[in-house]
Amino acid sequence: MRYSTCLALTVLLIGLGSGLLAGPTVAATDNTPDWFYPAWVASSPFVGPILVRDTDSALGRYSLGVKELGLKDLARVHGHLCDGMVSAFVQLKAVLGKLFPDGIVDRTDVQVVSKNGPCWADTAAFMTGARINFQTMRLQNDIGDGFIVQRISTGEAWEVRLKPGIFTQEQTDMEAAMKHQRAAGKPVTAVEIDAFEKVAENLIRRLVSTPPGELLELTPRPGFVFKANDLFGQRGDIINKDMPR
Repeated sequence: MRYSTCLALTVLLIGLGSGLLAGPTVAATDNTPDWFYPAWVASSPFVGPILVRDTDSALGRYSLGVKELGLKDLARVHGHLCDGMVSAFVQLKAVLGKLFPDGIVDRTDVQVVSKNGPCWADTAAFMTGARINFQTMRLQNDIGDGFIVQRISTGEAWEVRLKPGIFTQEQTDMEAAMKHQRAAGKPVTAVEIDAFEKVAENLIRRLVSTPPGELLELTPRPGFVFKANDLFGQRGDIINKDMPR
């Protein structure tokens, strides 16, 4: 075989090999700052996007490519960037890394236990593909602010939650008082809402600027048996939408 032919074949094989090693095509997310997504979140090294794999269509096969899914995507569909959503994102990103060590989350292969909070349940659904109507999400309020996440195909399950003291008692008390007032039909003032939002922002800043290992407790749950149920509630993140600024 002529040298030029051998060289051409070698180059071709190297090219094919590098293409295989490069992995699937990745559809990038938009992580640029916006009016609802501040620069100090966008620049955080700890809350980068996850990679997710889905199917091609309603009756489709696995997609050959994967997609990035980031905090900004979640803020768009959830409605806002709040401390609950960021907390859920940080927790779920860590536990999904345990369940999918290759770095690609198969959103057809996850079931989740979450409390019935809009931020937690929304984030869990968007990041994992779990749904109440598919019996892959269980709403269970005694799980608190954490999650149990299970990979269906392997049965491997992990519980994740914030370490004690990350979510402060001050914030817990402020939120409970405000919800109590609204449930009683009483208005809350702009000062009260602004004060609460400042405390919540402080938590978000801590969550996005701290290594996850300093924030989270991750516990394996061998033998975990997932049981689907329905727990319905009312959205707590819209009760003050008409209150004055």
